[in-house]
Amino acid sequence: MALKLDAASAPDGPDGSKAVKKILSGPVNIAIGVAELRNQGFGSGHGQASAPSGLGMRHARLTVNAAVTWCELILDTLSEPAAPWRKAKV
Repeated sequence: MALKLDAASAPDGPDGSKAVKKILSGPVNIAIGVAELRNQGFGSGHGQASAPSGLGMRHARLTVNAAVTWCELILDTLSEPAAPWRKAKV
């Protein structure tokens, strides 16, 4: 929200268009989905006694690629001089 990347706070202009708002709802779901997957015992961060099972390589690739997309969006937004969050401070 602070970076104005959530669909609800997208400013007027290209970031506030219906299509961009629809796309911006994806990264929010990516972050939530990756956290939920990890918390359901499929991640290695909670010290399971046994290796997680049930997910395949396609699930791993989907999760990693989704996380990369989210990270790139955040880093691009932080470095963009014309990013919506910078405009809000003016």
